[in-house]
Amino acid sequence: MKRKWMMVVVMVGALLALTSLLGLVQQPSLAAAQVGEDTAVPATAVQPFAIRTSTVCTGTNLLQNPGFEGEYTAYQYPPPGHPDCQTWYPDQPNQYCERAQMPAEWHPRWLPDGTELYIIMPEYTASTPDQVNPDRVRSGEKSLHYWSFWSRHESAVHQQVTAVPGEQFCFSVWGHAWSDRNSDDWYSATPDRPFDDGQLFQKVGIDPTGGTDWQSPTVIWSEPRKQYDYFGEFVITATAQAEQVTVFMWSRAEVPVKHNEVYWDDAFLSAATLDVDGSSIAAMATVTTPVTVSQVFPINLTAGYTWTAVITPGNTITPTLTPTTGVGGDALTVTLSSAGLMTGTYTAMLVVSTDDGVIGSPATIQATLYVVPQIEYVYLPVVLKP
Repeated sequence: MKRKWMMVVVMVGALLALTSLLGLVQQPSLAAAQVGEDTAVPATAVQPFAIRTSTVCTGTNLLQNPGFEGEYTAYQYPPPGHPDCQTWYPDQPNQYCERAQMPAEWHPRWLPDGTELYIIMPEYTASTPDQVNPDRVRSGEKSLHYWSFWSRHESAVHQQVTAVPGEQFCFSVWGHAWSDRNSDDWYSATPDRPFDDGQLFQKVGIDPTGGTDWQSPTVIWSEPRKQYDYFGEFVITATAQAEQVTVFMWSRAEVPVKHNEVYWDDAFLSAATLDVDGSSIAAMATVTTPVTVSQVFPINLTAGYTWTAVITPGNTITPTLTPTTGVGGDALTVTLSSAGLMTGTYTAMLVVSTDDGVIGSPATIQATLYVVPQIEYVYLPVVLKP
């Protein structure tokens, strides 16, 4: 007697369901986040989306006090101190920086008073949600705020984080500036008033060696840009070269106008990650009724990186991959076809990978196709309770 193949089908179509990413909003690309330094951002061009921690860097935030919250206190400059600070205790000369009221975990650095014409140490403090239109706090109760009044400044605020050499890091922070010769309103000078503009630029950086010198050539910087009146996201990525990395927020005012004021909020640092939403695709067909099935695998990858999908050698089936390369947020579609195949089990291993040092790379997807003489459906009776 000819033996039959029997298969109980319990679920239909679950393997073929498309998986979608939930809760995402439109996100600016890394390139869009790094506008050239000559770009003046109009007030309507960078209106913030709904409040969120970050749109670009993903994963676990490795920073301490990323929202610049809590108590602000006079910064204690490390020995041997700074000429712009005061002596608080006899054994701590020039270490008490009353003009630098800072949140916990963050460290200010600046060009000293008189280094250049009209250059001064900026005053650091907290901004609160009291100031609106434009908002000076993006989320929470405070943002980091510093300024130079009728003067110029160059400043970089930093924080160090433990790292593993070779890991890829993504740093983002939201910032904006108020730069104007006048106080007619709370907004910056517009392009039709070029002589009122302080030419205030901002950028962010990572020192992959973990140093704290913001002027070091080892710091990798984003492009500086004007980001007036509305919070915009600044982003940079780098590969750790030591057991620490250091992140910086930098600003420089070129013209000594009345208001050269800077605001930072919602900082985010994460190790770059790759995550494939799904690990397998499986399908079944009969010899007499070929099938073609597809499954979508969303690729979650930190911005600034590109993923590639390949089929490993030695497989018994060759799926179709569309596309074979992409960026975070793109999806990989894997298609299996049973056309021309005899009875048997066919498998393939797919690999999705990106740069070295990205956590989760490479990721694998297992593809399996069963071809049987026929499929028999067994319907189980429904038992109702009395």
